[in-house]
Amino acid sequence: MTESTKAGSTRVLLTGATGLIGRVVASDLLDRGYLVRATTSKAPPEGEDHRSALEWRRFDFLEATDYDGLVSGCDAVLHLGGEKGKMERMQRANVDATRLLAEAAERAGVKGFCYTSSAAVYGSGLQRNMNEDAPVLTVERDVRSEYWALDYVRNYGRTKLAGELALRQAANAVRYVVLRPTFVVDIPEIVGIRNWSYFKRILTAHRHAHYIYVRDVSDAMIWSMERAIAGGVPGSIEIFNLSDDDFPEPTHADFLRKAFAVTGDPRFRVVKMPWLGDWMHDFLRFRTLPLRNPLWRMYFPTDRLRAAGYDLRFGMAQAQAVALETLRKEANCPATS
Repeated sequence: MTESTKAGSTRVLLTGATGLIGRVVASDLLDRGYLVRATTSKAPPEGEDHRSALEWRRFDFLEATDYDGLVSGCDAVLHLGGEKGKMERMQRANVDATRLLAEAAERAGVKGFCYTSSAAVYGSGLQRNMNEDAPVLTVERDVRSEYWALDYVRNYGRTKLAGELALRQAANAVRYVVLRPTFVVDIPEIVGIRNWSYFKRILTAHRHAHYIYVRDVSDAMIWSMERAIAGGVPGSIEIFNLSDDDFPEPTHADFLRKAFAVTGDPRFRVVKMPWLGDWMHDFLRFRTLPLRNPLWRMYFPTDRLRAAGYDLRFGMAQAQAVALETLRKEANCPATS
């Protein structure tokens, strides 16, 4: 897509615009010359980007009904909005709203629709290598043995998967892209490991963090949208894992070690517990011992995304470098009263 095509002419509906990912996506879209219609369930946030190309719409997925009015005039939809924590809200926010939004996009003649799902749809895999064709959770009912996780996390994974199925049911003319990111973080989340309890750091230090930098998620979403707008099969749905699991230092212990070297802060010094102790902790917590892999033993390859032409623009190496520089500056700055 040429600069003249997108600058000042392509309007993008962005849901979940005030969240961790949405704020970055909104800024990136504006920087690239797009018109952005951003949703919030409350009043537009103060102190956020108020460039003229940004239009705020108050829209609560639990109550609002005018999806046609929301989508009207938009060329593409980036659907980030949803519910992560409250189980009673997940069906409406993650499934029904996704279906209604897709149906409105079809009626409005939207060209591209990018939906942010989650790697949680795989649950606890029977295999460790979880490509996009790997088995996923049972949507119709909660099968506890499929996912070593708290109730709300299992429900989140099931409803995000149900959102994907809702797109399949609505798909006709719009071209859809589904991204399944792993654990999305920005710099505060990386640095925030120092605030974990000592027991949590010991228990989880050995784990593969499955972190992916929020700026990469934003970039991948916009790339997916541009690809869908540029052409393809009407009504098609492409599904991609979105991870940085090839990062050579992926465990929490890797970052703890580097952060301790920079700061000397004892909150970054920790002894790793053997993985078997972590596994037994989960067994005692969930009272089940299925022949499945917990998240930290799984791998989410991005071969399909790379084959389609996309590589991560930033990567966790750069994100960690920024985090370490943040810690270095903190350590060298005297405390102020």
